Amino acid sequence: MKFPKISDNDLRSILHIDSETRSGQYIATCPFCGKEKHFYISKSTQMFDCKKCFVSGSIYKLLKYLDKLYLLGDKTVDLKEGIKSIRQTAEAERGDIIELKELPEIKMPVGFRVGINRYLRNRGLTAEDCRKYSIGETDIMFRYRNYVLIPIKDSGKIRGFLGRYASKNVPEGKLRYSNSLNTDFASLLFGYDDIVEGKTDTVIITEGVFDKIACDKKLRLFDDDRVRCVCTFGKKISDEQIYKLINKKVSNIILSYDYDALREIKSYGIKLSNYFNTSVAVSTHKKDIDECSEEEVVEVFSNTMSIENFNYNIIGKLKR
Repeated sequence: MKFPKISDNDLRSILHIDSETRSGQYIATCPFCGKEKHFYISKSTQMFDCKKCFVSGSIYKLLKYLDKLYLLGDKTVDLKEGIKSIRQTAEAERGDIIELKELPEIKMPVGFRVGINRYLRNRGLTAEDCRKYSIGETDIMFRYRNYVLIPIKDSGKIRGFLGRYASKNVPEGKLRYSNSLNTDFASLLFGYDDIVEGKTDTVIITEGVFDKIACDKKLRLFDDDRVRCVCTFGKKISDEQIYKLINKKVSNIILSYDYDALREIKSYGIKLSNYFNTSVAVSTHKKDIDECSEEEVVEVFSNTMSIENFNYNIIGKLKR
């Protein structure tokens, strides 16, 4: 992922620089922990890390923390006195908005209707949940018969849908998933429209729709705009999905993939930490989030850890 860099003069203006290394790094006081001479930032790439608090990332993450994202645009340090906050000046914040292509709108299969069935009840959903998330089925199109259909919206329009066979045991000749065709799922996040720009500063990322719905319900996320949950479609996070979260001005990410995805949590957690304050919440009850009780889910998210601590205490112990 590449973002515009700020000028060297602007970089020097926002940091208390103590010295410079021969390899082309500034050594400065860390803006995050305040430790002198422990913050290293490359003059060429503007990637940074602190040897004291171990925070690291890109210039985007640093400017986001300092509330100076306007420096990524056509604004210069000369104008900073007239700009109190990136959130107060729409013109100034144009510089950090990344243009994303609009995905095509699609229609749900013929005969689709919202409603509950036995499979969904067994997964803990109610008729009200089905109405809220527009979950349903169709008996008309053979391809999707006996599948639970879940529309994925972006900007209020349906851009794709998931089709999950409505039984734990999938019969021979049937696929577990029969999703919408020609859909760029790597550019979508289920629940993206739930994020309220300017209010939501923390986003939980799960790896599946039912985990996302469980988080919404068991953590009562719709009681407060500050925290929202989205899901990817499997154990991958694309650049486009990260761009979407950046465009919503999200500050904090809690990665909550299943316990069997430790390698992916490490990889994508490090990647996300370049742009967000990233932590990890993983169930150790040998259950997926949607299988946990409300008390267990609350416990999981009451014991988040930084991606650095996760990699050392969880991944590291498995290797040692």
